[in-house]
Amino acid sequence: MKLGKIIGQVWATNKVPQLKSCRFFVAQPLTGRNQKTGHPLVVADPKNLAGVGDKIVYVTSTDAAQAFDSGIAPVNAAIVELVDYVD
Repeated sequence: MKLGKIIGQVWATNKVPQLKSCRFFVAQPLTGRNQKTGHPLVVADPKNLAGVGDKIVYVTSTDAAQAFDSGIAPVNAAIVELVDYVD
């Protein structure tokens, strides 16, 4: 699991059936001390949890594909939780 902050939204005019109701955002990866690290990436939001400005926990690779209720979707990163605060 990785920490990030939503910095933008992405729209798609065509989606595969598994992603029809899924929103997409641009996330900036963060360190545990809330410092930017790496390059922004597109993350899927299968549970419609997030909005611009929210801190999130996201997963990548196979974990991201399995974050959907349908069991699998063609994504490389997916939001799994919102973050209230980092201690």
